[in-house]
Formats: sequence, structure tokens, C-alpha cells
Amino acid sequence: MRAASYVAIVLVAFSLTPATAAETAVDRAKEDEIVAVPKGDPDMAAAFRQARETLKTFLDLARTPRSTITSMAVKVAVRDAGETEYFWISPFSEQDGRFVGKINNTPRSVHNIKLGQTITFKQSDVVDWLYRENGKMFGNFTACALLKHVPPSEMQAFKREYGLNCESI
Repeated sequence: MRAASYVAIVLVAFSLTPATAAETAVDRAKEDEIVAVPKGDPDMAAAFRQARETLKTFLDLARTPRSTITSMAVKVAVRDAGETEYFWISPFSEQDGRFVGKINNTPRSVHNIKLGQTITFKQSDVVDWLYRENGKMFGNFTACALLKHVPPSEMQAFKREYGLNCESI
């Protein structure tokens, strides 16, 4: 599944600044727009921490997923020429203590990868994760961090559209 499944709800979900062609957080997510988040942003740092603290439980689930889970992804950083961009990786699998998966977003800032390219990464490279089950999205802590910067009506519309629940995993 392409970014439409995960709607690039990452650092490509919607902009923290209003200087974007799309009107709402949902529109920006559907357009796969990129977000510039200041280095050291406390909300994003907390999202990364929460994802890493719960990663083991998610990976256990990924090894033996329930039949009701329709998609799973992890987010990793890709660096190129001083730029860092985050991508959802799906599908992914564990192989010999490392992970292999496909880039699931269109690169915008880095040019050393492309949509659909297979990459290898370590567990320590994962900064977020998500899965969809029964119409709900679990994880995706980075989207929840970004939603703190949009009007409440956009936040609620986004959560409804994607079944995202920022209060629980």
C-alpha cells in the first residue's frame, strides 16, 4: 500500500505553517505534503520517545499480527547532503537482526532514495510506528505531535478521517 494508506501522517502530513496550497490538515495529508519541524521540537521529541518506548510491543505484534490488522508501518529517517527526511516503511520484515522494507512516501528533501525503494535499517533507526485495525489507527505518535499545532476543528476532522486516537496506543 502506498502513502494513501498511511496518508503520510508523519512529517509529510501537514504543515506547521499556513504557507501551503492545501486548506486543512486532512487536505495536506492527502497531498503528501512535507512538514518542516524545528530541530529539538519538544512535541516531536516526546513522540519519538513514546514510539521507542512502545516499539518492542509493536514489533512483537508485527511478528504475529492479528487477522484484523490491515496494515503496519515503521518510520525511519533518511539523510542526504545535510538534509533529513522521515519516511513510512511498509511493508517491512525482520531479517538477520535487521529490518528490510519499502519507502512508502515520495521523497521531497532527500534524493538518495525513491518511492518504493527497498531499504535496510536497524531497530534503533525506528522513530515511530503505526498499524490499522478495525478502522482505527494506533501509534503514529508523530502525527499526534503535529496535530497539536492545528486548530481543534482540523484536529478532530483528521482523527475522524484516519481513525487516529492520540490518547492511547
